[in-house]
This record gives sequence, C-alpha cells and structure tokens, in this order.
Amino acid sequence: MKLFNNLRKKWENYLKKLAKENKKSFGNERLDCCSMNKKDNK
Repeated sequence: MKLFNNLRKKWENYLKKLAKENKKSFGNERLDCCSMNKKDNK
C-alpha cells in the first residue's frame, strides 16, 4: 500500500508540474488548432 501511495504522489506532482509549465507557455487561453497555428502579421 505504501508503494501505491508513493507512486500516486509522484504522479500527482508530475501532473501539477506539467500544468504549471503549460500555463507558463500558453497562458489561460483555450488551446485549439486555430490559435496554435496563427501567425502574427506585424
């Protein structure tokens, strides 16, 4: 049981870290193909 709890905590920490990096990279906007492939013509 201790092994399962340890793996679960590591998995949760990984997901939190992944979410934090995604938020840093993409902000809070909804990700879709139109916004991801849009190029700014400035």
